[in-house]
Amino acid sequence: MKNLTKIALLASLSFSALATDIVPGKKQANPVLLKGGTLHTVTDGVKANHDLLIENGIISQIGENLSAPANSQVVDVSGKQIYPGLIGLSTNVGLVEIGAVRATRDNVETGRATPEVKAHVAYNADSEIIPTLRSHGVTHVQVAPGGGGLNGQSSLMQLDAWNWQDAITQADTGMHLRWPAVGINKSWWERRTPEKQKEANQKAAKQFKETFDQIIAYAKARQADKNHAVDLRWEAMRPVLNGDMPLFVHANDFRQIEQAVHFADQHKVRMVIVGGRDADKAAALLKSKNIPVVYTSAWGRTWRSDEAMDRAYATPAMFEASGIRYSLAIEGNWPVRNLAFAAGQSMAYGVSAETALRSITLEPAKVLGVEDKMGSLTVGKQANIVVSGGDLFDHLTHSVELLLIEGREVDIDNRHKRLYRKYSKKP
Repeated sequence: MKNLTKIALLASLSFSALATDIVPGKKQANPVLLKGGTLHTVTDGVKANHDLLIENGIISQIGENLSAPANSQVVDVSGKQIYPGLIGLSTNVGLVEIGAVRATRDNVETGRATPEVKAHVAYNADSEIIPTLRSHGVTHVQVAPGGGGLNGQSSLMQLDAWNWQDAITQADTGMHLRWPAVGINKSWWERRTPEKQKEANQKAAKQFKETFDQIIAYAKARQADKNHAVDLRWEAMRPVLNGDMPLFVHANDFRQIEQAVHFADQHKVRMVIVGGRDADKAAALLKSKNIPVVYTSAWGRTWRSDEAMDRAYATPAMFEASGIRYSLAIEGNWPVRNLAFAAGQSMAYGVSAETALRSITLEPAKVLGVEDKMGSLTVGKQANIVVSGGDLFDHLTHSVELLLIEGREVDIDNRHKRLYRKYSKKP
């Protein structure tokens, strides 16, 4: 009993140490007028010296020299850059706190076919990582399950909440599937022989085919007989088969991408490619099928000896030139704070400023089916707003000074800033 008490005490101490002490913002009570800023609207160009009025968490007016309603809070943002809140796709924010500590990881379920799993149930709104994302302009993240095979469902969360129930903005934004590997890994850390790798790849492909055959058979049986026994796993796939929920296929090798596209075409599944390292090799196919890409290799290294060193950096410019819909994303947890800098990197390699901003705001909103609510500075949309002292994409001038989520001011302090202030005073 003493040992159990000691273990419980240590566990409670460890989890309390991982909880941020920042209090979520209060719901907007009075109108807020941002005066004289440069608005990066995404959908209507850049508007210098414009005002933006927020009422009840919604952008109600955009224009020059707007009149402040009674009881308004007027904020002078002259010389500041105003952006819509950034949206991080395919993250494990709130699911993984410290990767090396098993007790703080809750992003992978046991088994290779768990479509009934909903990632938001495990979301920790008190994660110390969340304030670091907010201080870099990220207001929303898609939390997605990890693992191998058919992993489960993701949800969109806003980053200023008491718990997952407060944080959830859109549930069931997509089903996530890791496509079976097809190539041979020749990296130094790979301990398996090529023969063993081929055997593992064939086994995974066979398991995937058998799993989907079961899903199709179940769907047909349920359609033919409403009294057919319900299987919660396969029931969760019905929205995917009906086209109501997109299938996020995590694939990097161009052979995986081609196989996944043909699979989606065969089964009439609405698909999104996540990863897309080799998407440039499958550009014509992706374009012809109008399949969006969530590109996660903004700083990707070369994977083949004959590739250009900057191939990963230049791929977003290829997407723009080819007319392929794409979003930039950084998988994981704390690295998501660098989302704006990933967009800046793409600009350095030829992407226009408008497309770069769109790739981390409106395009993610479209992928998640919430473009009517967020993703741009548009009258009628949620007031998810970032005020920066300089260019949000530039490491040197990036300076988030104010963050609003649904019109309420959010605390942009974080543990990094507190430690900096502390040790700046050290003799």
